[in-house]
Amino acid sequence: MESEARNQINDNYDEFFYATMCHICKRFGDGVPLKRCRGCKMIAYCDKKHQKQHWKQHKPLCKAIQDVLRDDSMDYGDETTEEWTDKKLMFMDLVSSRLERCLKVDEMQMFCFPRECLVCHERNIKSLEDCQKCAASFCENHKDGVEHRGICSPLELCLCTDLFSMQEGNSPLDLHFYLQHISCTSTFQNMKDFIMAFGNIQTDSEISYNVWAAQHSEYLTCSLTLFYVMRLLKYVPKSKKIVIHILGTNESEEIFWTFWEILPRLIGTMTTVIMIGPELPCKSNLLKLNNCDNCMSREKKYLTFKFHDVLYENYVCSPSFVKPDLVVGFNLYIHKHKLSERSSKETWAPSIQMLAKQSCPFVLTSATQYSFKKETDLINTILNKEVDHLYSGKNPFASLKPYKTIEMEYVSYLNQYVIIYRNLCS
Repeated sequence: MESEARNQINDNYDEFFYATMCHICKRFGDGVPLKRCRGCKMIAYCDKKHQKQHWKQHKPLCKAIQDVLRDDSMDYGDETTEEWTDKKLMFMDLVSSRLERCLKVDEMQMFCFPRECLVCHERNIKSLEDCQKCAASFCENHKDGVEHRGICSPLELCLCTDLFSMQEGNSPLDLHFYLQHISCTSTFQNMKDFIMAFGNIQTDSEISYNVWAAQHSEYLTCSLTLFYVMRLLKYVPKSKKIVIHILGTNESEEIFWTFWEILPRLIGTMTTVIMIGPELPCKSNLLKLNNCDNCMSREKKYLTFKFHDVLYENYVCSPSFVKPDLVVGFNLYIHKHKLSERSSKETWAPSIQMLAKQSCPFVLTSATQYSFKKETDLINTILNKEVDHLYSGKNPFASLKPYKTIEMEYVSYLNQYVIIYRNLCS
């Protein structure tokens, strides 16, 4: 399979990994003679030139993988998907410990998405066939099965968005076009409606439009999800300004923050967004964002940002605390955070308990159904009761951009599932 995106080598080739393509030029499919690294047997190249080009970066990882394999096997042995996932993650952690550093995204994907049948995890190379559209591998029993047919299009879009990001980088989208065309009288039913009405995406092919729409949706999903939540809550602000607490905020979300300006335009109310999380970026960057002179909403005092790089329970007890009208946690993965591997105590428990005392609506989103069930069950466990909710299910304003996931759903979407609690006291 050839495309313009893969005809030229890009410096950003390390942003993602596919076991079925040359790691350097991203070529794959019929006519591309891939050869696997003799050491780790996990990464492939189309020729020796590209392998040599990547060897300096790959060598330490390759050696660490071989060292770990001397004592630990990565063979599939009829485990359940959840057990096989845990085995991959454990192996990945062992390699990371051997390297004495965190793994980069493409390195983690080597362990999460090796060349194996996507459905049954068969790893015998001779029995695998690679799809020319989605670049996933399938065994004889599953290459034409319902599972492949159901996931091929989302995986193809995932591949196309990866290639797009590699070429275009992470330059932010133009927010001002949206702000010029939306107001509290705007009507739309879901993310696709919104982008079609206000996105002004000009393209001559369906796949190109879908890639651009996926990119746009990544920036829009948080603001539009909360707008949807307020409609379901029939929320009427008690004053001319509302205060929203955003839990677990981290540096990776910084590029999307300016798109929060859409929310006050849609609800017609001044909004204070308080970002709270110990993984927030450096305060100089936050100060620059907070004092931006070019942001239309801040000129008209529609939107104010505040930042607190602490745990939520610490923020609530601080002199800076401002009582919220609404609290939201986007894709928190709270079920994955424990004090240690041997401890059952949840690091999120104090924050959830403190959140219940706020007696205001709480919104939680998840990228997969598996995580969604785990998180909602965990909240009930922490609070020792079944907490009533107003809505629980698919979010019509989830991101349209798919990500490969190690879980059974194959792909995930930011904010795909949402649960709305009127409060955690009930």
